[in-house]
Amino acid sequence: MQASIQSKPIITNHNMINTMNNVPCPVCGRPTEHHIDGRCRECFLKTVTLASIPLVIRTNICPMCGSVKKGKHWEDLDIEIEDLIHGVIEQALKIDTQARDVSISISITNSNPSIYRAHITVTAGIKGVKAESQLNTEVRISKETCDACSRMAGGYYEAVVQIRAEGRFPDEHEQQQMVELVDEVVERQNQRGDRLAFITNAQELPEGTDIYLGSNSTARQAVRLAVERFGCRYSESPTLSGKKDGKDIYRITYSLRLPRLVPGDIIKVGKDTVLVNRSAKMTTGIYLESGLEFSEHTDRLKDAKKVADVDEAENAVAVSVEPDAVQVMHPSTFRQVTIIKPAHFTGTGGEDVKVILMEDNIFILPS
Repeated sequence: MQASIQSKPIITNHNMINTMNNVPCPVCGRPTEHHIDGRCRECFLKTVTLASIPLVIRTNICPMCGSVKKGKHWEDLDIEIEDLIHGVIEQALKIDTQARDVSISISITNSNPSIYRAHITVTAGIKGVKAESQLNTEVRISKETCDACSRMAGGYYEAVVQIRAEGRFPDEHEQQQMVELVDEVVERQNQRGDRLAFITNAQELPEGTDIYLGSNSTARQAVRLAVERFGCRYSESPTLSGKKDGKDIYRITYSLRLPRLVPGDIIKVGKDTVLVNRSAKMTTGIYLESGLEFSEHTDRLKDAKKVADVDEAENAVAVSVEPDAVQVMHPSTFRQVTIIKPAHFTGTGGEDVKVILMEDNIFILPS
């Protein structure tokens, strides 16, 4: 059982409840003019302990993340060590329940980073008497790796998010976007108190990136955000990893697939040729022949075929421009070809333009 310091109040002012003229105290027999609960002030104070605190207070801090152990649990506290010491002392300090208008002053000194000595002054009013207590204690800090850091160091994970793409390999930019999205969710979940919200490992593979996460809840929120933000699809599959308290424990693998279409793809939608600007839940772009805007649910474009992309564009010259037509010099035959003037084209003639050649058609790309 831990020893503690108990301090009897020192009376600094009197405002007694009962006033009698030299009536003997029933406890000590001394005549007294002022009575508190039927006693003289000295006998009353013997029945009261204004404040008490253990001689030594122990607290554990994780050297990896700085979290603090409270009971059997760890808490992330982003505060300075002095503020932490103050909080530990105030939590350990016991104040008489009758005390009113309590004021606490704490002075801290430390001889080394693991031991902090504190002098505490407590002032309060009890039964109309203003009293003061002086206490001393010592806070000893021990280093202990917290549960989350221990699991992270041991490679613990509850879920894997596999970043893939429909019918293709995701490019480097797409993979980086997805990793940043997972980081965003991990940070948000950390702020909400999920101590297992961390990335254990990230593996770059030819077909994509695998991200190992300490929290299945965080992984699930990440894939749902990817669906909302990028129009991804996902499936999940559990794998038995062990037992705890007689119950099966599973790790979940989320196969997250980015849309098949990407900005810059040129696709055939029926008889129309479309330049894709964005593809998520909706795919948007422009009809290359007319230059008008294109928008369609991505689910309805399963039969759309990619026929080219903007990297295949060639340089050409718009020779002349009429209200509804443009004469373009073919980049291979150098013959002048007349095409419908697309809505996005604002040239007046003589400009260099980027074009896509497709069978017998020439399409001017937006600048």
